[in-house]
Amino acid sequence: MEPMDLNGGRFYARKLTSDNRIDDVPALSLIRPDASEFIAGAADAWHEDREYTWAICEQTSVELLALARLDLKKRTLDVLPAGDLDTQLPNDPVLAPKTIGDAVLEGRDTIIRWAEGFLGLNLADKSH
Repeated sequence: MEPMDLNGGRFYARKLTSDNRIDDVPALSLIRPDASEFIAGAADAWHEDREYTWAICEQTSVELLALARLDLKKRTLDVLPAGDLDTQLPNDPVLAPKTIGDAVLEGRDTIIRWAEGFLGLNLADKSH
């Protein structure tokens, strides 16, 4: 399968990227020491239907706030923050304040709905 972007309202999930427009390596390095290699392998994992990965971002930004990993064989979803969960995100003052923790929770919910509705995948553990 080709990588898919998922819109979940205030947060969206997009494919991991490292190019001249968007570079997830700095934020992803807070989660994984092998960030560049991990991004390079992510597209292959999608195409081979082994693991689907996303950068979870706030709707007005491309900055990776969390890494989501859906393991199709194990039927598990892990969402790891790229910073302190209580860090408040900069945003338009007319919008309700959000944190990295909100990105983790709302991004996870979006991916669970997609995995169940689009893939027909019943996740083994939805608590991660």
